Amino acid sequence: EDDEWWRLFTPIFLHAGLFHLGGNVLVQADSGNRWEKEWGSIIWIIIYIGSAFGSSILSVCAMPDQISVGSSGAVMGLFGGKLAEIFLLCCEKSKTVEEYAGEQSRKDQACAVIGGIVVVMAMSFIPYVDWSAHLGGLVAGFGIGLVCFSFKIRMWIFMLVWLIVGVGTTIAL
Repeated sequence: EDDEWWRLFTPIFLHAGLFHLGGNVLVQADSGNRWEKEWGSIIWIIIYIGSAFGSSILSVCAMPDQISVGSSGAVMGLFGGKLAEIFLLCCEKSKTVEEYAGEQSRKDQACAVIGGIVVVMAMSFIPYVDWSAHLGGLVAGFGIGLVCFSFKIRMWIFMLVWLIVGVGTTIAL
């Protein structure tokens, strides 16, 4: 129906059974909790809610006659946000021992994040699983992550470029 914008947000509260709910809760409790501690609650919730909207928007556009439930699109957005953070910080040169340790840690995180994305996207093509919600959440999370984490870049020109790319990606979705 027209003017029922809340329908883009409410699917993250509904799940198609205990297995579906349990899987999403486990990933949120593990990765989501770790990233919330790292990013702070405000950035975490901005990426999570923005990704929830992004996942619902792509799902509605790609599969308009299907019903979709679950928070996995928002969870994929957290993975997209982490991928954006890793991508942006890989552009920085390490100047101190702490920065070098962070660089090494990001390489490990990149493997884990990309592995998680591959597993979820592979499972997205099982019948009754909404691939478009997963992809929409991932792209939205990446775009919002570019906006949120572009401020960590030291060179202002690159910060500005990635900020504009992030805003453009988020608006395009």
